[in-house]
Amino acid sequence: MIFIGDFFALVLVIILFMFFFNSKTGVRHMPTSSKIFIASLVSAALTAGTDIATGYMFYSSSIPIWINMLGNSIYFILNIITTSLIAIYMFIKLLEHTHHRGCMRNACIGLAILFTVYTAVVFANIKTGWLFYFDANGRYCRGPFNGIGYVTTLCQMVLVLICFFRNKETAGKPMRRVLLQTFPVIPLCFAIQRIFPEIMLNSIIIAFVETIIFLTFQGQRHGVHSLTELNDRHRFFADIDARIAKKEPFQIFFVNLKNFGAVNQKYGHKFGDEYLYHFAYSLSKLLKGSSSFHMNGTVFATVLRYTYADTSDKQAGILLDFLENGIQIEDIIVDSNYVVGHYISDGREKSATELYENIEYASTKAFSMKQRYIRCTGEINDEVARRRHLRERMQVVDRAHGFEVWYQPIKCMKTGNFASMEALIRLREADGTLISPAEFIPLAEQTGQITTITWFIVEEVCRMLKYNRALKDVSVSINMPMDQLVEKGFIPRFTGIVDQAGIDHNRICIEFTERAILDTFDQTFSVMKELTKAGFRFYLDDFGAGYSNFNCLFQLPFDVIKLDTGLVHAEKNGQPDYSTVSALTKLFHGMDLTVVAEGAESDEEVQALAHY
Repeated sequence: MIFIGDFFALVLVIILFMFFFNSKTGVRHMPTSSKIFIASLVSAALTAGTDIATGYMFYSSSIPIWINMLGNSIYFILNIITTSLIAIYMFIKLLEHTHHRGCMRNACIGLAILFTVYTAVVFANIKTGWLFYFDANGRYCRGPFNGIGYVTTLCQMVLVLICFFRNKETAGKPMRRVLLQTFPVIPLCFAIQRIFPEIMLNSIIIAFVETIIFLTFQGQRHGVHSLTELNDRHRFFADIDARIAKKEPFQIFFVNLKNFGAVNQKYGHKFGDEYLYHFAYSLSKLLKGSSSFHMNGTVFATVLRYTYADTSDKQAGILLDFLENGIQIEDIIVDSNYVVGHYISDGREKSATELYENIEYASTKAFSMKQRYIRCTGEINDEVARRRHLRERMQVVDRAHGFEVWYQPIKCMKTGNFASMEALIRLREADGTLISPAEFIPLAEQTGQITTITWFIVEEVCRMLKYNRALKDVSVSINMPMDQLVEKGFIPRFTGIVDQAGIDHNRICIEFTERAILDTFDQTFSVMKELTKAGFRFYLDDFGAGYSNFNCLFQLPFDVIKLDTGLVHAEKNGQPDYSTVSALTKLFHGMDLTVVAEGAESDEEVQALAHY
């Protein structure tokens, strides 16, 4: 019965291993901490098994003494390997939210020193009997330093505590809980072991700590999506980075389900969850040798080795056929509204992050073009690289980094005089080449940098008006993103910039499109009302571009309506057609609104607009 604790510990560790490891989660995709934990489980099982084996060898008279000596020495070394792995795991979890790696380096050095000293004592024990020895009758006897294993483990605990107190501000709550649960109990077990030496608690203590760690961290199955049980995006990036490092040819199918919201609304969320699970399970079994990942929401990725173009095309066909057939759950077949991005490695990939950006961009582009399948070509990769370059160019918004404000004049057709102008942002490359606004403005809107750019325009306009006295009667309109207009603190900041420059409020005009108003009408009305009282004026831009709603004109205090270029260039039977311009101009003049026509590019167009 002396080894009952080892039997119990061995069974517990095996159960933990079975719960942790499953057929859908390969070791390759696991983070380092999980690999360390698995190694500690294996080492713990070997420790308990070795202790049981040496116990039976001790009671067998046919086993030579030297084999008993070897078995017990292996047990001592396995014991320190197991506790060292557990300590390393705890160091990783303690430091996973900090960028300071010095503590990890020092901790590993400390563990290495303890391990080296301990191992040296174990080897020296063969001659000295410091840890254990066998007497003339073959009985196992404890040496004077038999408790060195406990001392070493206590030293490892001290290292963990030192690491914790040095990084307690960044240590997560789960790690605090592990320390609180294990540290009071481990010394108690050691004390019991010393009082009752016939009871073997080493393996039980290790299994106890492994169980606490598993329930706290690994029970959550880090790296596995809780619903679909596929590997998550973290394992995707780890897998791709590993393939890139090994220069392994691979391909990725990036699947984005676009109809999941409709499925939830029609059948309910419970059915939606079941739909995602069935889809994920089917996807994971679809292509032989593939690894499937649940990236987020309704986005999935399937990664597999690339061999030949024909094989890759067949695999793409299998996937598309699967998606076309939909998913059947009981008697309901749910059609898949999907977009598939197909990426084939070319050996030039730098990281999984850049690669993922390429696929995501291609999928978004395919969806906007109403395509269901798109392959990431060199052209698309170049487009993404260009976007990445533009994002870097827009990190700092000032004149020194290529930003300029240009001004488009607006001519009064009644007097023939230059009346006002619109501020336009321009961006230059380092070599002076102009970057098209159509290229960088949409990207700035997506990244949120458009807000910084707009404040730059406001400050530049006010600076220009302040130092150009010849333009004292000229007003300037500035395009304003609606999100920025209605955000808290906009009015005092905007007014403060204008007042600091000493510019009359009626010389600064704000313009935006009707489309931008629709989602924030009440907030827009409130801001416009307050700014109008302060003397600022408003332009409605791109009227007639497809979102026209006269209700906005009747309720919001606009001063100027800018007709969209499409109305100016309208044709009927191959001839210019100004009937819409004429009708709208009469209507808006009747409402005491100024009308501006954009896009006049020829003398004929100017003369026709002057007539109306």
